[in-house]
Amino acid sequence: MKTKKFIEVELVKDVRNCRDCKWFWDGIRPYGRFPAYDWNEDCPEAVRDQKDSSGHTPVPLLKARACGMGQVSPGIMHGCRKAPVMTIGINPNMTAYFPSMQGSSWAYPDFSSDIRYAYYYRHHSVYQESMDISFIKKHIIKGTEVRAEKAGWLLGTSRCNSHRWMLLKVLYEGETQPREIEAAWSEERHFVVVVNAMPGPLPDSSPTFSAGDIIGGMVDRLKGENVQLFSNGSGYYQRFLQIFDKWKSISSILPADAPLCISEDVAQHDMIACASPGWSEKYDIPTEKITDNCVIKRAFLLSQLVQSRPKVIVVVGGSSLGMFARMMSPFFTNFDYSYKTVDSSGKETIHIRETYQLLKETTEREAFIDINIEGFHLHSRLIVTPHFSYPDNFKCHSRVSLLAWQAMEKDFPKDVDILKNDASQHRVKEDPASGIVAVAINGPDDPIRSQLSVSAWNVLMAYYYDPVRMVADVLEQELQSGRLSYDKSSGHLTRAEGGCTFCRNSEWAFTEPCAYGKKADMQNEKENVDKIVKAILSVNNI
Repeated sequence: MKTKKFIEVELVKDVRNCRDCKWFWDGIRPYGRFPAYDWNEDCPEAVRDQKDSSGHTPVPLLKARACGMGQVSPGIMHGCRKAPVMTIGINPNMTAYFPSMQGSSWAYPDFSSDIRYAYYYRHHSVYQESMDISFIKKHIIKGTEVRAEKAGWLLGTSRCNSHRWMLLKVLYEGETQPREIEAAWSEERHFVVVVNAMPGPLPDSSPTFSAGDIIGGMVDRLKGENVQLFSNGSGYYQRFLQIFDKWKSISSILPADAPLCISEDVAQHDMIACASPGWSEKYDIPTEKITDNCVIKRAFLLSQLVQSRPKVIVVVGGSSLGMFARMMSPFFTNFDYSYKTVDSSGKETIHIRETYQLLKETTEREAFIDINIEGFHLHSRLIVTPHFSYPDNFKCHSRVSLLAWQAMEKDFPKDVDILKNDASQHRVKEDPASGIVAVAINGPDDPIRSQLSVSAWNVLMAYYYDPVRMVADVLEQELQSGRLSYDKSSGHLTRAEGGCTFCRNSEWAFTEPCAYGKKADMQNEKENVDKIVKAILSVNNI
C-alpha cells in the first residue's frame, strides 16, 4: 500500500535539503562557516519547555554536541503548523556574520536527523542559540591569533560585504591614535572576535583587554561533547510579545493571564529559507533569482500557507509585502498596497506604499486574502507592520512628512522648539532619506501635551501611530468577530481548520502527541496541495 505524503512532512525534507540557489551553495559560498551543534537526543524537553521572555541575557538551555563549523541550513516555518496567526518576513538573519564577541558566539543547528530538525522548528519561539565565548576561544588556531601588544580597548570592527576581510580598530593605553589591524580568512575557516568593542574609552574607564590577550583569531574545528548551549532572546521574534500583552489588556474575551506565546499562537515564516546578513543591495545578493527559486519555483511558503490556513497573516515590512504580492495580489481584497509611476519613455514602475501607511491601511479598515480555488478556501485578515527587528519601529510617535514638518516649523515655531529641546526624550528624529520626521509622543496623555498649543497638539495627533496597539486592536476585532477564538482548555487560540500530521507521522514521532488533537485529512495530501499551489500561481500568470 502506498504511503500517503503530507505536505507539512514533505516540506521538512524538501526545504532542509534544498540547494537550488547556486549563489548560496556552489562555488565559493558567500557566508559561513559558523559554529554548529547537534542535540544528544531527538526531542529534548528543555527545547519544548522554553518560556517566552523579553530579556536578552543568555540563559543555559541544554548540553549539546559541538559538531564543527557548518553552513546555516535552510529553515522551515517556526511553530505549530496550525497556529491561527502567521507572520511573514523575508529570510532568517545570519547573526554570526557580524564581527563582534556576541557574533562569534552564535551557533546554528546542524541536525543528524529530520526529526530533530522538525522538532527544533516546531518549538522555536523567541530565542537564538549561542555557545560560551570561552569555548570558542579555546579553538582559535595557533598562529592566527591577533594578540594585544598592550592593555587597551577595541573601538570597533567592520567587515567587507563582498570578501572574507575585516578591519579591527584598537586603541592601546597611553596612545592617542587607534591602530588598524586587518584580518582575512578562507572559506574553510572563520575569524572570530573574542573581546567586546566599545565606541571609545571614557576618561576614567579601565582597559577591556590586557597585554597579551587574544583579541581575535581563526577557527576551523569546533568540536566537543556536552557543550553548554545558551538561549538568547531575539528582538525580531520577541516583538509579538508586546502585542500579546497589549491585546490581553484591552480584550473583553481573553483572560489577563492567558498564556499566549510564540510558536503556539503565532507561527513565523520566512519567504526565503536560506539565511543572509541582510536583504539589501549592499550584500550584492541576486534577490530576484533567489525569490524566483524559493518563493515561486519551489513555493515553500505558499505550500505551507495552504496547509496552515491561518486566520490572520502579518506581513513584516514593505519589502516582504512586495515579494508576497508577487503571488498573492490577485487575492487581496479591500487593500490598496501600491502605486505606479511612469517615466519619460512610458515605462511603468510599481512601488510599494510606505510601511506606516500600510499599517494604517490594514488596521483601520479590514483587508483580506481571499482564495477560493480548486475546492480550497482561505479567508485571512491581512496586516502589514514595520520590520520587527527594530524596537523603535514599534514606539508610539507622530509621523509627518518633511514638508509637513517644515510647515509646522513655520506655523508653530514655539511648539517645535519645545519638542526639539526636550533633551530627556530626544523626541525629534529627521530622516531625509525617507522624507519623514518622527516625533516621539508617548500616547494621548503624554505630559508634553500641556506644554504645546492645542493646534500643534492636534496636528501631531492627526499623524499619531501606536503600532503595538494598532495590531492588538485588529486581533481583538478578529476575536470579537469569531474568526479567531480562545480555547480555555488549552489556554491558547483555537487552531486553524484542517488536519495536520507534523508531530507524528510515518517518518517520525515526537515524544508528545499533538496538543490540539489534529490528525490527517485529505486536504493535506501533498498531491492535493501541489494542485492548489499550481492553480494559485497560474492566476498570477506565474
